[in-house]
Amino acid sequence: MGIKYCALIFAFFFTTSLTISASDKPVSIGVANFPPYSIVDKGKITGAEVEIIKQSLSAMGYQPTFVSYPYGRLPSAFRDKKIDGTIVTLKEFQGFNVFYSEIVLPEYQTVAVHLADRNIELNTVKDLKNRSIIAHQRAHLFYGSEYNGITRLNKKTTTYKETKSQDKQVMMLFKERVDVIVLAYEIFIYYKNLQFGEDELKAYKVSKIFGEKFGFHNAFWQKQVRDDFNEGLKIIKENGTYDKILRTYLVGYKPNLAADE
Repeated sequence: MGIKYCALIFAFFFTTSLTISASDKPVSIGVANFPPYSIVDKGKITGAEVEIIKQSLSAMGYQPTFVSYPYGRLPSAFRDKKIDGTIVTLKEFQGFNVFYSEIVLPEYQTVAVHLADRNIELNTVKDLKNRSIIAHQRAHLFYGSEYNGITRLNKKTTTYKETKSQDKQVMMLFKERVDVIVLAYEIFIYYKNLQFGEDELKAYKVSKIFGEKFGFHNAFWQKQVRDDFNEGLKIIKENGTYDKILRTYLVGYKPNLAADE
């Protein structure tokens, strides 16, 4: 009886320790609706970057949960420590002891899109001057002083707006209510395919006036979580999970955009 009793006690504590070790690494990550990178729909949160984060942290024993915020409020939610980490960020948290991950998803290609029949030639950022533009939220912070100057100038004539509703950007373009939209290429493809059939589309041009593809980082409050995330990211890149996620969510994914110019 003594041996059996001891065995039962050992089994209980061993099982309990496994349960604790499997759930003692919760981490909350803030996201915004940013399809196809993060998709918030009826309480369900998916998307390319969400899946990459989930798989990377899970590979290191974490249990990530995702909390959605409006894109404009996501930085303040992180600064107020309502969440342990945030996705889709530049290194913008100056004055805070924040730990940034490796670039998570180096597939962001910010572009300017306009209808082909508008007789618009966009070769550089300065060609946006005096055009009616709808850009994504906070765009004026991301693309340098020249773009920021154009946004201020255009605002004076009410020809520049930023919106959190990126589906609205695409709709406004194809309804001919704006000259140019500024957004990530994959987001444009996502909403174009979602909102319009092929027979409804007008010919359009994509201009890479903001440079080549670039990636955002994640930001974490804890160095250990950041380090573990980077290690998990390396693991899923090596085992093929990362590439599978890209091909699942980035429906317009190509090595380059030459065919669209």
